[in-house]
Amino acid sequence: MFRKMKKFVTLLLALALLAVSLPALADGGIAPAITQAPAVTPAPETRQLMAVVKYTNFGRINMRAEPNEFSARIGVLSGGTPVKVLEKSAATRWVLVEGEGKTGYMSSNFLEFYYEGETPPIPLKPEQPVVVTAAPSTSSSYYYTEPVAVASWPVTENTLVYVDTANRKSLNLRAGPSTSYAAIRSYAVGTEVHILARRGEWAYVQVGNRLGFMMLEFLSYSRPAPVPTGTVLPPIAIVTVMHPWGSFVYLRSSRTTDTNRNILAEIPHGTQVELLVWDYWYSTIRYNGITGYIVTSYLKFD
Repeated sequence: MFRKMKKFVTLLLALALLAVSLPALADGGIAPAITQAPAVTPAPETRQLMAVVKYTNFGRINMRAEPNEFSARIGVLSGGTPVKVLEKSAATRWVLVEGEGKTGYMSSNFLEFYYEGETPPIPLKPEQPVVVTAAPSTSSSYYYTEPVAVASWPVTENTLVYVDTANRKSLNLRAGPSTSYAAIRSYAVGTEVHILARRGEWAYVQVGNRLGFMMLEFLSYSRPAPVPTGTVLPPIAIVTVMHPWGSFVYLRSSRTTDTNRNILAEIPHGTQVELLVWDYWYSTIRYNGITGYIVTSYLKFD
């Protein structure tokens, strides 16, 4: 009798422990075991990536042989042109595309992307400024900067003024109304400028065939006396010529690398030169008494 009672008590204790170890539901039942749903891996995109060339104030956009702005230009595409994307990486802004029978690299800054089968995006056309009669640019450079955003700067005038800086040095044309924006090019004292709109200290302007922003305090309604011919410009700074392979950089007589006929000298890597006029793409320097142009990216500012 005592043994039967002992077995019965042991069984009751076992049932009590089991009830405590299982979570109870609100209705007194036992909660089912919780299993985690397996992670879902998204299927890789199989559709062809396409793009449309954006419209800019600088006209057509370059297609280049290599993924950099100094590579040979193999074609130019107009705004609205569709292209097929062959390679695209988040690590670089350069995209390998195929369009109008050519294959080359274009900056993603000038492309709007979509997948084949989707409705292609319609690139916005920038607001066009008043057409001004001006001599075409004498530069043969095809290196364009980012398009200038002018949506909030509607054209309100067409006023002829002139660059007139107090220190007689060149004035920068910038990509936006602040000194924090990149300089597109610099212009000498006496250069004709057309003001298209103004706000605060800045003016939205056209210089030749280029658009950008200049500070109003350095623009004059009267043409200033030009810098006398033969005047030796004082250097802005002493800079160092740096070539990525440690060889040399060409000093040229014009702002283009498309020809060898404008080479003035070979400047060895590590040579210090006098910077006369800074420009976003080509700067004016003096080397061994010779004044000419050099690609700005090869200059190190100490």
